[in-house]
Amino acid sequence: MKSLIVIAMLLTSANAFACDLSLVAPVKSVLRKPVQVKAVLADDMLTVNYAVTAPLNAKKILGPKQFPYMFDVVELFVTFSETGFPYFEFEVSPFNQTFQVRIPGGGKPFQEGVDLGLVSTATLAPGGWTAELKIPLKPLGWDGDPKKIRGNFYSILEHAQQSFWSSFLPKAKKPNFHQPQFFQPLLQCE
Repeated sequence: MKSLIVIAMLLTSANAFACDLSLVAPVKSVLRKPVQVKAVLADDMLTVNYAVTAPLNAKKILGPKQFPYMFDVVELFVTFSETGFPYFEFEVSPFNQTFQVRIPGGGKPFQEGVDLGLVSTATLAPGGWTAELKIPLKPLGWDGDPKKIRGNFYSILEHAQQSFWSSFLPKAKKPNFHQPQFFQPLLQCE
């Protein structure tokens, strides 16, 4: 019961915006609106809360060459540029495993496993889980203009066939979250 109250509080906190994530791929999923997300900006700290309602597909300990995105995960992509580059990827699993990536653009390789300042918590709850991501924006190059905070909210869920969810991506035959042309202002959701 306490976990359900926490989820309800996350989804109704003042000064927050909310988005449901929509299915990108495959064509169908048994899940219906399994992810809600809220974003709050205070000073230079972007705080994003995800509430996931879905059967759990996660490992407490990842093995060699395993990454959070191979199981249930929530993801946040952030940029401050109209071109979308550079952008930053933040992932959190139900067991608070994290993965951070800098994508510089211009044909340069992704910089994986870097520390971009993410502080996260994840909590299992009956029927799902929650995650909170706190990201200091100024060290990433943000100039203080809230309108320049763009990106996308994502999630990967399910076991037998992974389903891919996003706030701003259209449906696709093959999922690809790395599409900055679809990034939108992150603080627009209500």
